[in-house]
Amino acid sequence: MNLWASARIAVRALRVNKLRSALTMLGIVIGVGAVITMVAVGSGAQARVAEQIASLGSNMIVILSGSSTAGGVRLGSGSQLTITEEDAWAIQREIPLVEAAAPSMRGGGQVVYGNLNWSTQVQGVTPWTWVDQLRFP
Repeated sequence: MNLWASARIAVRALRVNKLRSALTMLGIVIGVGAVITMVAVGSGAQARVAEQIASLGSNMIVILSGSSTAGGVRLGSGSQLTITEEDAWAIQREIPLVEAAAPSMRGGGQVVYGNLNWSTQVQGVTPWTWVDQLRFP
């Protein structure tokens, strides 16, 4: 069978089964559109995450206090709170390359609302503005 005969048979099958042909084309169009949409959404999300990571900057340093050991178990960095708020202000004041310091505190607590309560971790930072950067406490 030659190419011309195969093409004639295919066109004839498409003409005879119009609904089947239309539904097949619709399925292909929807499938291709879905793939294009998902690739675009994935690329957009990837770009947004990269932008957020880049916005942190390469000049930010987080300093955590020392770690402690209890019962032979090392609890990890920041488990022993030895750095004070005054230490953060001293770093900002005495190291010329440090533009700003924002000390934070954390601890455990009970949150109660009505007859419900949760045990949770609480972390807070000092309010910081560009004006605060210009004056030291």
